[in-house]
Amino acid sequence: MNDYKDKSKSSKESPAELIDRFLQRTAIGVFMLALSYVMSAAEYLVSDEVAGHIDRLQLLLSALIIVVVLPAFLKYLKLKTNKDKECPDTSGYVMEMFKRAGIKAFSLTFIFLIAVNWVAEKYLTRLPAPFFINATLAFTLGVFSISFYFLLRGDDDEDPDDDFDAEPGQ
Repeated sequence: MNDYKDKSKSSKESPAELIDRFLQRTAIGVFMLALSYVMSAAEYLVSDEVAGHIDRLQLLLSALIIVVVLPAFLKYLKLKTNKDKECPDTSGYVMEMFKRAGIKAFSLTFIFLIAVNWVAEKYLTRLPAPFFINATLAFTLGVFSISFYFLLRGDDDEDPDDDFDAEPGQ
């Protein structure tokens, strides 16, 4: 009965699973980095006392990013540099969703920049350029990570006729 537990603990991730985990952890880290940029932009809108608290929170968030991403990155790096094994092809489903999320973020950033330019010229003339840079980075990274999550999750309503659970003839 304990064989199942022993196998699950001793089994190692396949190279493809390792790459998928690395990409997923990277997307989580990117989302946390987007939050950090939101905080950086917010520092221009709040008092100096609150900005000091935001700085400390950003430091904590930076440490958390390292804790989340570094172990997966080191395993990925070990896989890439291991001369005994050939690194697997990285063109899997998760990698494709990673690429699509990047394309979506890149495209939406242009729309965001046009909108920010218009709003900045009309209403936010007193804010410094670093505010807009931080806001743009937060937007881009946030769209990337959230798009990756939703693309990876998939859309269950995408094709209602493709139901593998239905019995034949239904």
